[in-house]
Parts: sequence; C-alpha cells; structure tokens
Amino acid sequence: PSDRHCWRPGTGASVGPGRYSVMLTRFRARLLPEHQRRSLEELSEELELSSGDAVGKRSGFWTMLVLSAIIASAGVLGDSTATVIGAMIIAPLSTPIMGIAVAAVKRQRNGSVAYVVGGVAVVVGMGVAFSLVVPPSYDLLDNSQIASRVSPSLIDLLAALATGLAGAVALARRDVGAVLPGVAIAISLVPPLAVAGVCLGQGAFSLAVGAGVLFVSNLVSLVLAGIFVFTVVGYPAQTAGPSAGR
Repeated sequence: PSDRHCWRPGTGASVGPGRYSVMLTRFRARLLPEHQRRSLEELSEELELSSGDAVGKRSGFWTMLVLSAIIASAGVLGDSTATVIGAMIIAPLSTPIMGIAVAAVKRQRNGSVAYVVGGVAVVVGMGVAFSLVVPPSYDLLDNSQIASRVSPSLIDLLAALATGLAGAVALARRDVGAVLPGVAIAISLVPPLAVAGVCLGQGAFSLAVGAGVLFVSNLVSLVLAGIFVFTVVGYPAQTAGPSAGR
C-alpha cells in the first residue's frame, strides 16, 4: 500500500491519492455525463477557426464581429440597453477566447490569440470611428452604457468567472448549448471594447482604461474557466500529440 495519504479532518482517517481519483471521476460524471460529453475533437472543431472549413469560419467570424461592433457602438452612443444586448448575442469574440483555453489544454498553438487581438482592434477602431459624431461637449458619464463599464469591481470579476464556468460547461456538453446566448449577454465582451473606443476618440483615456480593464478581466475569466472545466473533463488525456499543419 502507498505511504502517501492525506488527513481527512474529523474522521480520524487518511485519504490516499486513489480516493481523490475516484472523487474526481464521480464529480466529472455528475457535472458532465459521459453520454453528453463532447470529444476534444468536436470541441476543437467548434472553437478553432483554423480547423475544418477555415475559410467559412473566418468569413463568418469577421462578418459577425464587424456587425456586432457597429451595433454595440451605436447602442452605446444611443444609450440603448436593448441594442447593446443584441450586439452581445451576435458577437463571436468568445469563440477564439475559448479557443485559447483549448490551446492551453492541448498545449498546441491554434491561432486563437491572433483572432482575439485582431477582433479587439476592429471593435475599438469602430468605437473610435463612431466617437467622431459625438460633440465635444458630450458628457460621457451621463451615458449609462458608458458609466457602467468604466469602473469594474470585484463583483464584475466574480460574475465573469461564474459566467465563464457556465460557458465552458455548455461547450463541453451537447445538451445545454441553449444557454450560450445567456452566457454571451452575461460576459459582455464587445460593449466594453466599443466603450473604450468611444472614450479614446473623445480623449477620455482614463475611462478607456477602465473599460479595457473590464474586457481583460472578462477575457481572463473565460480562459481560466475554460482551462479548468476542460481539464476536469479529461481533455488533456485525449491529446495524442501535435497536429500537423496547425
């Protein structure tokens, strides 16, 4: 028998490594039942824009990203919550962000970082362009869509982590994909970038930084949550080695 045991408080007994393995297996089975669990190949096909029909995926990504950036920028300047929510739902930026988590789990590059960086530049640039129609006397903080996104708090980070976990579980399971639009609304990726662009265009650099911090905290939360869930699911064990051509 192994000498490596961990003390379990209040029981007078120790728990060996094998017990933790059993507990993890049971937790995984309840969180992600095997018959509902996607394979790593299926997940990669959905989240990696360079795999499968790469041309079609890229075209769809950039088209929807530009449209969501336009809608978000218009919604922000129009102080319209409904319009901003619409931009959140159609924004595809979470796909390459979760693709970063897949890349980390597989320990392979898949190009997701480049799509995220390019997407950020597109949305911020659109926000700057829309800011040109704003008069110099416009008070940015009088706009609720801007004011609510330039001062992120710890609560925002906790909400982003919980939302990231929900999104990662929904991606790993075949039966709860319907929650993904709700995840897109809760995590809020494109609106903070649009706000950052508008603030930059108006010379309000401190406000732009605040909106940027909100986006970065959401991005990091998504990636960390994705890595955690995908690791618990057991995807690293499915990695057979480097994929050719990626």
